[in-house]
Amino acid sequence: MLEVAKRAKISYERKPKTLHSFFALKFHDGDEDKAKVEAIESALNKAGIEITLMARDVEKWGDAYIPDGKTLMRDYAFPAMLECDCNIIEFSEKGVGLGINAGYCYAMGKPIYIIAKNGSDISTTISNLAKEIIFYDKPEDLIEPFTRIVNNFPRVILASKSVFRKQQLIDESIPFEVIVSNADETCDQSKSFKNQLAEVSMRKAQTVFEMTKTRGTRLIVAGDQNIVFNGVMYGKPKSILEARKLLSQMRGSDEVYAYTGNAILLADRDKILQSVNITDIARLSVDDITDEEMDKYLSEGTCLTVCGGVSINNALFVHLKEGRLSTAKGLTLEYAKEMLSNLV
Repeated sequence: MLEVAKRAKISYERKPKTLHSFFALKFHDGDEDKAKVEAIESALNKAGIEITLMARDVEKWGDAYIPDGKTLMRDYAFPAMLECDCNIIEFSEKGVGLGINAGYCYAMGKPIYIIAKNGSDISTTISNLAKEIIFYDKPEDLIEPFTRIVNNFPRVILASKSVFRKQQLIDESIPFEVIVSNADETCDQSKSFKNQLAEVSMRKAQTVFEMTKTRGTRLIVAGDQNIVFNGVMYGKPKSILEARKLLSQMRGSDEVYAYTGNAILLADRDKILQSVNITDIARLSVDDITDEEMDKYLSEGTCLTVCGGVSINNALFVHLKEGRLSTAKGLTLEYAKEMLSNLV
């Protein structure tokens, strides 16, 4: 019995130095196309490219059907194209659907790479839409040019392993990769809270910049957050007891502050083209929760993973009173989003 087709699952978090591409070619029935796709995909994988293919990932090679009221292109292909980094079209053989793919991706600003067997006739219209046309004799010929493309492809790099910062980028539909800096996060306590957090966030970004000097255009995003309450800055609690003591003091207060240091570097190889380094502040309130509610929250253990023991990300009794929600969550994304247009 056939299954109902489902949307292709594409994560916005990419593996380091890896692109995710929508892949299209003119299909025929039979195993010949499967073998052709597998050979090309193997070569692309070696170059650092993962692909989404409608015939395989949605239609399951004919074992899944598109339900009434939906169409493959509008309801499955177009959304996948938007979630991918680029579109690779095998154009050795022409097809109307391939032209639609190219036109849609071009209109949406997604780079198009045409691949075709040597001697193939590529129309002027399609040539004008493509960022690059790559001719090949055998799939292995694709490894070198696509390795170059991957290495130079514009990318957002998150210099953090924070699940909350990852989720912020995912929620904004921003493809990214993670490179953890492991930079020294020791603060210079002779400086203001704002300067301390700005310095640490920049230290993270600079470290990842040094690690990626052979890469092309990239936007390196780093953050560092602490909670300030009653004039004292708090990092992650070292124990449940410490978290309980602080939460007991903060409950009922609307003067809890999330200080978030942000560092954003727009770089190209070994040059920094533009930078932002600023600490943003969000004012929070903490409900006057009961001892029982506090015990339940503390028993979950997430208090040890967030600064001050509480965060708007993991506690329903914490609310934003003033400032940006993104700042309260751990990364003032507005600064990075203003620079995204430079990733071309």
